Amino acid sequence: MFKITTTEEIAAILASFDHPLAPYWLNNDLIKRTIATSYDYWVEDTEIPMSLADFVSQYLAHAEYLGGIFSNIHDPS
Repeated sequence: MFKITTTEEIAAILASFDHPLAPYWLNNDLIKRTIATSYDYWVEDTEIPMSLADFVSQYLAHAEYLGGIFSNIHDPS
């Protein structure tokens, strides 16, 4: 059975990272839900093993390319 990633899991990982965007993402439910859903699709579609922490780390590392709410630290809403 497929396990659905929760926003709480994403929040726990973001809280453990020392990255300038992590506090903003931690307070944005849309970002957390988007990452969780994206991870679930990644696991299901690619079957390439990657931990959730690594997946979140990749999102943070490439935030500038994602744009919008992912890279705008001046509007954390």
